Amino acid sequence: MNRTLTTNNILSLSEDMKEELVKHRRYLHQNPEIGFELPNTVAYVEETLKSMGLQPKKVGKAGLVVTIGNGNGKTILLRGDMDALPMVETTDLPFKSANEFMHACGHDIHTTFMLGAAKLLKEKENEMNGTVKIMFQPAEEIGAGAKDMVANGLLENPKVDAALALHVDPELEVGKFGYKPGIAASSLDGFFLKVQGKGGHSSEPHKAIDPLMIVNTIYSQLNTLVGKEVAPQETAVLVIGRMGGGTVANIIPDKAHLDATLRTFNPEVREHLFKRIPEIIDLTVKMMRGTYNLETLSTPSLFNNAELCEQMAPYVKEVIGENNLEVNEKPLAGTEDFSYISNIVPTMFMWAGANGLGDNNYPLHNPNVVLDEGVIPLGVAVVVNTALNWINNSK
Repeated sequence: MNRTLTTNNILSLSEDMKEELVKHRRYLHQNPEIGFELPNTVAYVEETLKSMGLQPKKVGKAGLVVTIGNGNGKTILLRGDMDALPMVETTDLPFKSANEFMHACGHDIHTTFMLGAAKLLKEKENEMNGTVKIMFQPAEEIGAGAKDMVANGLLENPKVDAALALHVDPELEVGKFGYKPGIAASSLDGFFLKVQGKGGHSSEPHKAIDPLMIVNTIYSQLNTLVGKEVAPQETAVLVIGRMGGGTVANIIPDKAHLDATLRTFNPEVREHLFKRIPEIIDLTVKMMRGTYNLETLSTPSLFNNAELCEQMAPYVKEVIGENNLEVNEKPLAGTEDFSYISNIVPTMFMWAGANGLGDNNYPLHNPNVVLDEGVIPLGVAVVVNTALNWINNSK
């Protein structure tokens, strides 16, 4: 099929594919998988791409990449994450999840964006003055998928010059898009502590080393950090969401655990707290005669390159209208693992409105959230128009 791919008609071409795209989205929504364990999802995406004449390549544990273009000029990376959440869906949608997982964060739509973009871009591959690399990413929800793909060569061959990603937002109306230059989402650091004490009977506490007392002391000390060691002008959130040990009231257990997460925006604040938390744990456990094992998991802050955003914003507005692209004042309090890419190459990360229910809708990660499929052709058109114009106009 020979269709002219221009800014003037790119949205109409995307809308022409809506029935096909909705079919993809509903299949993915009904058959969600999590983490790196995405065999059916990967197979579906891979076969769909091959049917377009593309040659997807596996990158890392469960990622896929397709490269479209003539190999000249600049290369832009587009992202579609594929994984769901380990939660049971409670909506009344006729295509609701058929298993115990759920696409409560819209990754089924993100993957669909990229399938639509791949089809449109492939039709005009020979006319592109550059290259578009599309990544289909696993394990975003556990903050590991982008890191794994980068470590396995995602940003090379060809070398990526810029990156673009969309994320649906059920609290933003369809047709509206938003972005935040600079720090666009918080970092996330997880601390997973296991304390070894010495068990004993409650009648002889002097013969035991109480690990519950140790983690309780650590809990109290950690909760003073933000208030006493972070400037009032800064933002930091430290939450201890899991703590405990033992099985009965009259036995001092020999083990206990404590799990915490830290979110920050300022890298200096993050560096300070990331150093202080292990220090407090180490000194407290040793003071109270225990031993411990501490594991950490970190995702950096997402960073939007202001210059790149300024370059790309006009191409977004060509599709959605001059007044429908909003510059957000505050960064996202949550975390997005596209940050592993944004810390290496210039990036623009945007929110795409998907609220079709008004005030009655639910937020992301809620088992009742419903996302409006009207965002699908808009999202496809935005990424295609932006990617094409950026590579064709970049030197």
